[in-house]
Amino acid sequence: MYSLKELLDGAEYTCKREIDGIYVTGIKSNSRDVLPGNAFVCLKGCKKNGEDYTAEAIRRGAKVIICDKTCGKCDKNAVFVRVPSVRSVYAKMVSAMYGNPSRGLKIIAVTGTNGKTTVCQMIASAICESGKRCAFIGTLGAFFEGKRTSLDTMTTPDPEVLYALLKEYKDGGAEYVVMEASSHALSLGKLDGLTPEIAAITNLTAEHLDFHGNMDSYYEAKKILFERAKKGVFLCDDFYTVKMYDEASCEKVLCSVNGNEAKYRAENIGYSFENGTVFTLVKGESRLPLHSPIPAEFTVSNALLASAVLSELGFDDISIYRGLASLRLVKGRMERVASDGEISVFIDFAHTPDALSKLLNSVRRIRRSEQRIVTLFGCGGDRDRTKRSLMGAVASRLSDFVIITEDNSRSEEPSAIIDEIMLGFDKSCPHVRIENRKKAIEYAVMNAEKGDIILLCGKGHETYEIGKNGAVPFSERDIVTQALKMRKKGK
Repeated sequence: MYSLKELLDGAEYTCKREIDGIYVTGIKSNSRDVLPGNAFVCLKGCKKNGEDYTAEAIRRGAKVIICDKTCGKCDKNAVFVRVPSVRSVYAKMVSAMYGNPSRGLKIIAVTGTNGKTTVCQMIASAICESGKRCAFIGTLGAFFEGKRTSLDTMTTPDPEVLYALLKEYKDGGAEYVVMEASSHALSLGKLDGLTPEIAAITNLTAEHLDFHGNMDSYYEAKKILFERAKKGVFLCDDFYTVKMYDEASCEKVLCSVNGNEAKYRAENIGYSFENGTVFTLVKGESRLPLHSPIPAEFTVSNALLASAVLSELGFDDISIYRGLASLRLVKGRMERVASDGEISVFIDFAHTPDALSKLLNSVRRIRRSEQRIVTLFGCGGDRDRTKRSLMGAVASRLSDFVIITEDNSRSEEPSAIIDEIMLGFDKSCPHVRIENRKKAIEYAVMNAEKGDIILLCGKGHETYEIGKNGAVPFSERDIVTQALKMRKKGK
């Protein structure tokens, strides 16, 4: 049992009504999950309002309702506590319920449009190489000491999951937790119950505008992280990250691939399919040669930011070098899934114009002159439509052959999404439309020419495809394997 007063005190909220002696058995934000004695939190979503489910929550046994100050509902069977910011109070109450576990951990939170997963994996790898115990929470799931917890596709989990994980990791002896901080999570107050030791940002380009509305709102959501962190590390290689560095109120550290004024920067950059990526980390007067097996231009940016964070945390050069060099694969990030001596197939999560551009430019610099770049991609349904034509323009400009297909079309028709992609597509680029993604992948492999580099973009680590009837299992790796077998039989 938990004292309601102590939970609200932990949420930095002083209740005006008398609540001494009221105890709850837990906190829930979904009325279907409510158990007898719980507190039910009324969250307002894009489509639903938790206040509409208070009666159901009370029927299930909720004895306390946490709601907005404007809520006019009441019920004699429950205590209504009206607060100014339901989501912030919710996160802090859940954190307090679990004993504020982040206070016993060093939290490193990484945000940005692209690269969060890779940067977090690099940081966690180096921390583990140093002998310290480190957990990771992000798009690929939550990991600690060989145990994986699925997060149901969320980059940053909801408070009821997040703070329970932090308590589990703290009790299990973790010293560090490296986590991805999404703009959704920041704007929805999920991280209001913790203070990161270091926050870092990779980049900021157009994405999630269906949720945020415009770039300024998207920027303000990301900026929240640096109002909470003790120190911020900024990779200032785009307009918005420079702006954030200038405006952030926390202690600030600047890094840049090319910026001479930065505390951390990169020199002597090189990359190849065979040897991965190499560069020299410049920090003040010292220089540290680094190597990552991941062969891409954006690996330099990711590794530079990760190295800067690790250096600011006090990790030595050996740990940084070993951490980057030992991270052979980040699932779904420039991941080579097949190479039969004739063609190579890579899977990458690139699902924004900026990410796709960086991926294709990287491959163009590495490939041999006779090799074709075959790009397969689509755009998600019920999501930001403004990027569709932009991605079409990028793919047609930087590829030798393009296959336009579906990618989590959700409630939309795949053909309609592809039509919007084609609005920006340069039709002089050789291309084909194949709505069914499985058939599109099979086409790419079966019709590949010797030397082709096939890039399957958009899904990355995902093992599902979302259509009108919801998510169904979908493994690009398995499809590629079977298609290669058919290719060999056909010869």
